Amino acid sequence: MKRRDFLKKTAAVSTALSFPAFFNLEGAAGDSLVVKVSGESPYEITKRAVKELGGMGKFISKQDVVMVKPNIAWNRSVEQAGNTNPEVVGAVVEMVLEAGAKKVIVMDHTTHKAPSSYKRSGIEAAAKKAGAEVRHADENRLIVHDFKGRVLKRWPVFKDHLEVDKFINLPILKHHGSSVLTIAMKNLYGIIGGNRGKLHRKMGDNIADLANGFKTHLTIVDAYRVLLRNGPTGGRLSDVELKKTVIACANIMEADVVAADLFGKSPQEVPFIQAAFERKMGNMELDKINIKSFKV
Repeated sequence: MKRRDFLKKTAAVSTALSFPAFFNLEGAAGDSLVVKVSGESPYEITKRAVKELGGMGKFISKQDVVMVKPNIAWNRSVEQAGNTNPEVVGAVVEMVLEAGAKKVIVMDHTTHKAPSSYKRSGIEAAAKKAGAEVRHADENRLIVHDFKGRVLKRWPVFKDHLEVDKFINLPILKHHGSSVLTIAMKNLYGIIGGNRGKLHRKMGDNIADLANGFKTHLTIVDAYRVLLRNGPTGGRLSDVELKKTVIACANIMEADVVAADLFGKSPQEVPFIQAAFERKMGNMELDKINIKSFKV
């Protein structure tokens, strides 16, 4: 049963209903491919990465409603590398629609005010130009979801993410003062409401439970500009380094492992990667991951 069809059948019971977890079974340990593509154009390397994974049609079916979830948390310019590159977002929206999707929604639960973050990041304009519907997170659309985690159990999620057929995660790779890095698993903080600060306790476990208890169908990590220090907010151009790379994988954990290595961190240094490995979400050793690299 599709995620949005399940929601329709159950929504009448209660707006506080706890939904079964959509566990991250695709791309399980040992059978996933991670594609790394580097080049001058964020748009082109994103397109190439998805092509090398088998094309967007491998992940998207005809008439799907698709959520594309970038990091739009901060009122920062593209050059400051606080948010996902808008060219990456535009390329993904285009490919999803070309694959036959009925609708694409772009949305995040921002930290800075949503209108300014959406605009200054360039993501709102890029997403709309590519054909997506752009939404702000609405606190009136929160509903309790059961992540069935070791630490994270029931927590409010924006219904928008449960009403779609497919979910594509588009994080930016950057430093984070509390979680060491923020990549794909940490980017899922943007699907939830409530007091997110409470999740900073046992943060690695909470992030892993969040990612294991909510289905991501495709992860594409924007590592074109990488914020090396003073994350996740950033602001200083001197903290940004050009890596000119994107990383794509069906397995959210293994995408994060390869991204952490690109940043210069071993997976063991990143608590949420270690916690995900303990939950058997994927491989943590690079030599056990099927990685293919390309330059365009």
